[in-house]
Amino acid sequence: MKPWLGLVVLVGICFGIAPAGQSRAEETASDSTDERLQQIKDLLEQSVDWYDVFATADGKDGLRPQVVLRWRNAERTNTGAAVLAIWTDRGRPEAMASIFQNRNENRNEICHEFGSLSRSKIVVRDKTRVVWSPGKAGVEFHDVPDAPPPAEDGAARLRQMKSLAGRFAARKFGEGNAEVLRLLPRPLYRYDLKTSKDTDPILRDGGMFSFVMGTDPEVVLLLEAVEREGKALWQYAFARATAYAVEASLGDRVVWSDSAQWDPNPTNSLMQVFRPIPQ
Repeated sequence: MKPWLGLVVLVGICFGIAPAGQSRAEETASDSTDERLQQIKDLLEQSVDWYDVFATADGKDGLRPQVVLRWRNAERTNTGAAVLAIWTDRGRPEAMASIFQNRNENRNEICHEFGSLSRSKIVVRDKTRVVWSPGKAGVEFHDVPDAPPPAEDGAARLRQMKSLAGRFAARKFGEGNAEVLRLLPRPLYRYDLKTSKDTDPILRDGGMFSFVMGTDPEVVLLLEAVEREGKALWQYAFARATAYAVEASLGDRVVWSDSAQWDPNPTNSLMQVFRPIPQ
């Protein structure tokens, strides 16, 4: 063998060996990161039960929570794992919370960003105190203009809801710029009205849609098929799922808006509650 050829072989072997060691170290670090991420995701799911939500101020039985979306927002680098949970009463959503990891140099927390979907007032408590009690209903419903009557068939009503949702647009305002949000094509939640009785107005069907950044819900649209004075019709209402200023429009007309809410006031329509993540 020529000396220079042996040198080439030896160098090739050395370069071949070094990355293998690095690869094992990288795999170990990756496994550790994945394990920690899964722990945080599990904690977020469990944290749905940290708070009790009541449909009335004197309520005794808390509403049932469920996670309806696991979301990401790549533009917000301080936001890690995240979910959207709702609390329902007789199959209708009454409250929601975006639950996410909030991290920066000095803080690593879980944030519960509560929003009301109720036609009346709700109360949120932890084990010791009232955490959030908005001073008014979370949503205000309006008839959908030029909407067809709700169909008799459930599958047909779902198609109607998707079509009606597509008529609306939503925007978020941050640092003076308006950002058009994307409508997710399917409802996050289809009302489960098997146990719903004696509602006012009479509720026949409903769906909860979201306008998102990435898959992060910023604005929520409720569409409900109701019966009023013997006539069935579609109604809509919007709710915020962000502290930024937001608005929604139908065609060229703005039909709903809400200003920025960064003040942690427990009577506001949105409330952020932070808790540190255990190390």
